[in-house]
Amino acid sequence: MTEPPTQTVLAVSPAMREALRVVSRLAGARSPVLIEGESGTGKDLVARLLHDQGPRRSGPFVKVHCPSVPADLIESDLFGHERGAFTDAKSSKPGRIETADGGTLYFDQVQDLTPGLQAKILRVVEEKRFERLGGTRTIEVDVRIVSSSSVDLRRAVGAGTFREDLYHRLGVVPLKLPPLRDRREDVLPLADLFLSRERERGTTKASAFEEAAAGLLRGYFWPGNVRELRAVVERAALYARGDRVPSAALPDHLLEQPATLWSGRESRPSLKDLEQAYIRYVLGQTAGSQTRAAEILGISRKALWEKRRRYGIP
Repeated sequence: MTEPPTQTVLAVSPAMREALRVVSRLAGARSPVLIEGESGTGKDLVARLLHDQGPRRSGPFVKVHCPSVPADLIESDLFGHERGAFTDAKSSKPGRIETADGGTLYFDQVQDLTPGLQAKILRVVEEKRFERLGGTRTIEVDVRIVSSSSVDLRRAVGAGTFREDLYHRLGVVPLKLPPLRDRREDVLPLADLFLSRERERGTTKASAFEEAAAGLLRGYFWPGNVRELRAVVERAALYARGDRVPSAALPDHLLEQPATLWSGRESRPSLKDLEQAYIRYVLGQTAGSQTRAAEILGISRKALWEKRRRYGIP
């Protein structure tokens, strides 16, 4: 239930440095914090930082990964149960909320809570009290609520899949983490950090990336963010034979990105060439989603459709 202390978040880019400054300011507060950001941006690490840098650092840090708890068990898992509450309840058991008393309760991927549970969690957030499953005794807890979501919860409220009142209570202090593509200054320092860890494990003798490999890492879009970068570096470490990681050790999807248009050409590609290649690349990374691709490109869906028609992109 409880999580071990986290490592320091590496931040070179202004965007991530600003996010960490906000974390430092929020750490000592009692208000709920909602961390939003794409998958792999480091929401779990930031949640742990909020705990470790605050006055509750000596208390428990209890994480609830909402999508992984079976629907038929999550209520008992969160609120606990009394003996005889259901067939297999042979004894009373505290839930995660109770276990987090005096510390931090972290709802990871909170958008996956069922509507029924959202109503019960709202009471915990507002009143800091609840009853165990099958019990009548009201239990009071002193917990700081931190939540994370990889989707825009405001849109989820508009779509009717998330309670508006719970959204406003969880999002008293919103914190948006930038995707890795918006903090490219962090790519190579993070890659070097992950490579050093692989070297410490004995996976590789490489201690740096060749210039071409570094360029590919820096220019890649990173739809999977830091989690994808870590996986790419772990793979590259296995293929590297010398003291530097060559571009050949990187996976094919990095070698085939639009930046490779610059390689092996006597003349530079035209702006038209680059735009067409990048549109194809973004569509590939978003599995052809017109809406998501348009958001990434910073244009309307209509403008994207017109560009696809002009370039003959199916």
